[in-house]
Amino acid sequence: MARKPKRYRVGIVGNCCTHGEFVAAALKAEPGAELVAGWEGEALRRPGLAAAMGMALAPSGEAIIDDPTVEIVALACSPHEKADWAEAAAAAGKHIFLNKPFAESLDAARRIERAVAAAGVKLVHDIPIHRAHPITAKLLDEVRGGVYGKPIGYFNAWSMTFSEDFALGEYWPERLVSPRESGGGELTNMGCYAIDFMLALYGMPQRVQARKSAFWSHYSRAGVENFGQIVADYGDFYALLNSGKQAIRSLPSMDVAGALQAKHWHNVMELQFESHNITVLPYSDFLLRDGEQIALADYLADYEFRSAFRQLTDAIEGGEIPDSGARIAAEGVEVLMAAYRSALKDGAPVALPLADGANPLV
Repeated sequence: MARKPKRYRVGIVGNCCTHGEFVAAALKAEPGAELVAGWEGEALRRPGLAAAMGMALAPSGEAIIDDPTVEIVALACSPHEKADWAEAAAAAGKHIFLNKPFAESLDAARRIERAVAAAGVKLVHDIPIHRAHPITAKLLDEVRGGVYGKPIGYFNAWSMTFSEDFALGEYWPERLVSPRESGGGELTNMGCYAIDFMLALYGMPQRVQARKSAFWSHYSRAGVENFGQIVADYGDFYALLNSGKQAIRSLPSMDVAGALQAKHWHNVMELQFESHNITVLPYSDFLLRDGEQIALADYLADYEFRSAFRQLTDAIEGGEIPDSGARIAAEGVEVLMAAYRSALKDGAPVALPLADGANPLV
């Protein structure tokens, strides 16, 4: 008989962009998670988190961190608050489930990485979409295992699509605040997924170039980008990322539930190797390898997918460190900040690593 997993007591701190609600829903589906507390400081965000958790919220985030029965702190707060909360949680000996985006600046990302290392606690960066789909999770394992050989090119178009009248400012006002709080526009919010997966596939590039644009009125009025492109130079090949949010003229009016349907997640990946070509549309259940469409039931047969939470608990119990840990998360912020530096300089190349950890948009 299989051993039942230990259930870890989890407290959620924050509900920025309703991400605390997403985290609550995801962790309720985890056999090893028991939600015991939640907190959000903004009045407008509190009811949604309380409803998603099915409980009254704690009086403060500090009360959750100071609770000796809480073993894991899930951070879904605003990006500019994450370093402070991560440092507090780590100092209290709590393991950390940190929902994307990781931080609003490279300096803040490095603070989180140092705090986790100094305290000896485990952290996983909860950055789903790309990592959380079995197709792309297995593909990542194959690429890193050398199954397809030497890469010669990579492309990822990743955007969420909306009706033109979608009330974005009503549903997710945090997307339109200053980069001092948010880190940036949709290159931060959406682009972080694409950057993270690229780094998981190929590691850090040598340099990046980027462009950003604000052609959707919500964003142009706020002065932040809704779309961007990043070209990552790996020395012997380029990786191109297109990412953001788009208003599509043909789409009918939608509310937030409609917007979150996977059919509005435009995620297309092209991976080219010296002797193989792969096209993936994970949320359309499509995989093309060397010109042949692959039956997903066959491709995923016997594949064991490990969620971000499972990676965290495995590490707590002495297993390998999370694949999406603090190091690669901080590297993702570094690539993002380099991209913003490039975009502000009309797409000029920016070499990595960065010495300056500030956010150039601030």
